[in-house]
Amino acid sequence: MKSSRLLIALCALFPVAAWSDPVHNVWATSPLVVADASGSYTATSANCAFSWNENTPQAFANARATTASGDVYEFQLASVTASTTRSEIIGTWNVSKNGVALCTRCEGSAYGLGGGVGSYFKIYVSSSTYHLSARVTSVYDY
Repeated sequence: MKSSRLLIALCALFPVAAWSDPVHNVWATSPLVVADASGSYTATSANCAFSWNENTPQAFANARATTASGDVYEFQLASVTASTTRSEIIGTWNVSKNGVALCTRCEGSAYGLGGGVGSYFKIYVSSSTYHLSARVTSVYDY
């Protein structure tokens, strides 16, 4: 009887344990660089948002940056291909320039996300062909 109660208690607690992994939110509005196959450019403005549940395939990422010439690059996470960590999201990404697709469902990662406010993160897609980096301006973890 005691063993069945223990089993019931463990089954009831298992979902709670699965949901207890930390959730991270990182925002950035201070861009550094954007790059594509034709070169690397200084970014003049950016809006980047990341939200993910650590150790799961659950994540959202969207990063948009504008260069001095007015070109707008956008990096959208299409799917997560490996469990996330405290500082990295690995998956497939859609990359566009001025609304035109440059790379669709291409492999890449965002890393350096766990460094805190003032640190910088990088997104590399398609064997580093496409790149965006910016300084973290806001973090919310729970």
